[in-house]
Amino acid sequence: MSLRTSMIALTLIAGEFFATSCYAHPKLTAADPPADAVVSSSPKEIRLTFNESLTAKFSGIELTDQRGQQVKTGAATIDPVDKKHLVIPLSTPLPEGTYTITWHVVGADTHRVQGQHSFTVKH
Repeated sequence: MSLRTSMIALTLIAGEFFATSCYAHPKLTAADPPADAVVSSSPKEIRLTFNESLTAKFSGIELTDQRGQQVKTGAATIDPVDKKHLVIPLSTPLPEGTYTITWHVVGADTHRVQGQHSFTVKH
């Protein structure tokens, strides 16, 4: 194989790798409560918005308090009107403190991504 043919093949392989690795993974575009927010009352639900539709069966969150203790939430669901929204109802009002949302979602493209952010409840 000539050097020119090898370079063309390498360029095509690299282009395919970068194209597929950058192609449409779910990305968090908004959160309610937002990252680092200080809210004056407990939210009734946590709502995460992504740039693509999600698969409910493989998506969810873990909510922990400032001591690292898990906080009970309702089951995560996908908004039936807009499948880009992951909605998690809160079973009981949150007392004052800082909370961390650790989320994981699987998008329509079957890629799993995860992330986390915190917010504070201050009455």
